[in-house]
Amino acid sequence: MLKTDGRITSCTISWESAEDILSVVTRVLPKEIQVRFYNGRELMFGKIWPLSEPEKQTLFNVLYKCLEDWDSDSYASDTSDRLHWQFKICTKGDCLRTVTGGELPPPHGGEIKEILAGIIGEENIYFFDCRAPIFR
Repeated sequence: MLKTDGRITSCTISWESAEDILSVVTRVLPKEIQVRFYNGRELMFGKIWPLSEPEKQTLFNVLYKCLEDWDSDSYASDTSDRLHWQFKICTKGDCLRTVTGGELPPPHGGEIKEILAGIIGEENIYFFDCRAPIFR
């Protein structure tokens, strides 16, 4: 298992639907996870969950695997024109890697989705699939 060495400090997963200009931005920071819902460029609402150190370490270990295993900048398929996601892994002052896609996740995407769903709930996950947000 990879050890985190302090390099990765955050990741951001942005999801957008080209059909209805909705977007959802999920940011993982050192102590919290933020999910923000936008209509165009206008923030509709957001939610924040605390992130424990063990949860952070588990997620960041998977992010280190992503840095090693992602062999493409795009994981889009021909059928994914109606939605897009962008995944950034960052340090305090730099972006280490950015990949994009549509309906299909990048390598380790399922692991990332499962970890985040365990922390913030499956109903708050809006990436790597084609469902539109249900605003509550």
